[in-house]
Amino acid sequence: MSEPSPHPVHTAARDRADEHLVAELRGLLANAEGFEALAARMALLADRLRLRLLFCLHAHPGVRSSDLARATGAQESTTSHALALLREAGWVRAVRHGREVRYELADPLVHELLHDLGSGHLPGVEHPTGDGRAGHPHP
Repeated sequence: MSEPSPHPVHTAARDRADEHLVAELRGLLANAEGFEALAARMALLADRLRLRLLFCLHAHPGVRSSDLARATGAQESTTSHALALLREAGWVRAVRHGREVRYELADPLVHELLHDLGSGHLPGVEHPTGDGRAGHPHP
């Protein structure tokens, strides 16, 4: 048995004439902004490596790209390219620690999205807050 959706199902549309509903929906879409940018950001999840990298960064923030490459079985150059795309989209950030560069999630939206997709945290890992500061460890 599946769990109920946390989002309510909209039933009001069934009570309206189709043409009126279509006009309302067209108006809604005409007034909405950012579809192209959002579609481009969501397209990043369609790549298996990028999604796996995000899962790793969600579970353990502050990982080096070389360790991410080893964990995912990808080439370091491929991993670096994928991380660069995720950085450009604002989903991850590179944080310098001395001579090392470590990666972490940069967007609270992607954090929540990864929870919804089933990604977890490793026990006892300090997880940064949305502003990059260390937060509480997740059990």
